[in-house]
Amino acid sequence: MKPLLPIVTLSLIFTPACALWDTDGPAASIAEDDYAAYAAQRSGTTEALDEMGISPSKRLSSDERDALGKRIQLKRLEKSISSEKEREQYFNFKSYLDNDDERVSFLMLPSFEARDRYAMQRGIYFKTNKYTPPVKDAVSKSDIILGMTRDAVIESWGEPITVEVAGNQLYGNERWKYVEFVSTAEGYQKEERVVIFESGKVVGWQRY
Repeated sequence: MKPLLPIVTLSLIFTPACALWDTDGPAASIAEDDYAAYAAQRSGTTEALDEMGISPSKRLSSDERDALGKRIQLKRLEKSISSEKEREQYFNFKSYLDNDDERVSFLMLPSFEARDRYAMQRGIYFKTNKYTPPVKDAVSKSDIILGMTRDAVIESWGEPITVEVAGNQLYGNERWKYVEFVSTAEGYQKEERVVIFESGKVVGWQRY
């Protein structure tokens, strides 16, 4: 009879725990409903259904299930965007991406730069951005680089104090002069800058 004692003891220990998981009771039913709603919200299902105008109780066709699955995947990817910079990039391009497949493909690219390249290849980058990423970066740092347009230089350095035009103005061959006061060890010093354009693009600059 001694071997039976552990079995009886274990039975007494686990009986109350099993009662807590009684699936026939109303409390369990409410808990399951709450968890299902919570899980649906976390997975993006609820938001996807709302966006697509599908009732949760509707029996879906095969095509509708596929479309819903793709929308749920998209909502998860959107929620996982890690930085404000990437979020701004995605929502700038989102309306130009034709469908959920394209948006998912875009978000699954491995980096910010790869997504910019994708947008350029699709021809949608310049619908939301005036400048290429290197020019945009230079403008943000009040700098200039080769190939910048006149508009970009003005955005970065402001209007020049003088403009010299070589030949017909339509050709865009110009020299722009700036005067700046820069901080040095001896105090503020006057610095002259000349930006040289050919065909409307920066081909060089000088500082004096």
